[in-house]
Amino acid sequence: MQKKTPLDRQQVFEMFVQPNYEFAESVLQSNQFSFQHLPTVDEINTILNSVEKAYNSKRGTWTPCQDKFLNLLVLGTCLKYKEIPIELTSYQWEQISRMFRYHNWKACRNRWLEECHQKASWTPAEDQVLIQLQQLHPNKWCEIAIEMMRICKTPYIRQGKQCRDRWVNKLDPNIVSLPWTKEEELKLFREIEKRGKRWAEISLKVFKLQRTENTIKNRYYNLLKQEENKIKLGRVTKDEKNEILVKSIIQQLEQSVNCKFPIKNEETVNSENQQYNFQLFDYNQIQRPFQLVCFVKRKIVKLNEI
Repeated sequence: MQKKTPLDRQQVFEMFVQPNYEFAESVLQSNQFSFQHLPTVDEINTILNSVEKAYNSKRGTWTPCQDKFLNLLVLGTCLKYKEIPIELTSYQWEQISRMFRYHNWKACRNRWLEECHQKASWTPAEDQVLIQLQQLHPNKWCEIAIEMMRICKTPYIRQGKQCRDRWVNKLDPNIVSLPWTKEEELKLFREIEKRGKRWAEISLKVFKLQRTENTIKNRYYNLLKQEENKIKLGRVTKDEKNEILVKSIIQQLEQSVNCKFPIKNEETVNSENQQYNFQLFDYNQIQRPFQLVCFVKRKIVKLNEI
């Protein structure tokens, strides 16, 4: 949503009034800021002037001057609250985002963390904390990422997207890890033909999250590659090739499923219904005379009395 408030220069300058220099030096050394030292009044003014000139332009895109401004605001917020960047709360990121016209707090946080982002394997402790936080704050991934780093005190950054991917693809208890059946594969390709490659939507609405986005995507491309190796296609476009391969796979899967579960025609069903149904009794256990009956062509036929 577009923000109407003008840039508050005074609020920015107040962040750097009487800072704790020892804390400021520690924050600058241990985090990847674009500043080597605390910015001077002239340096702050230069950044603010460049931001104001482009305040109404380039909606939704990050510019070099916005990146410098973001670094300035993150540093100022850390000095104001005496917190390191990874421990800033969603409220504090919200205050930072109010200085930007088109970026919300999640966009600001993710943009700043991109420079510090590094791939790191998930630990059992992180997995356990993520499971607990997902139960407390369902699907609020940015907030979960912030809280998880505060609890685990990891030396690296975890973004909201990383937490979501970890949950959706590994930790969700609904996930089914059994081999794919032909029926599931047929359902997958029919849905892709109908919806397109909307992995998250197919996972949620079709497979009820029992098959993850990654496994759905991987299964689709694996079968597509196998089929491509069987069929020699001439000079066709990528879209035409995919359409031919998908239709061929669907046809094969339909044949396989129909062979596995043959559909009985009406003649077969009627023939089965015409069979006699008898019930056997132990004569020694019969205490009194009674009438025996059986079904012949859906009609009750009486037998001789005993």
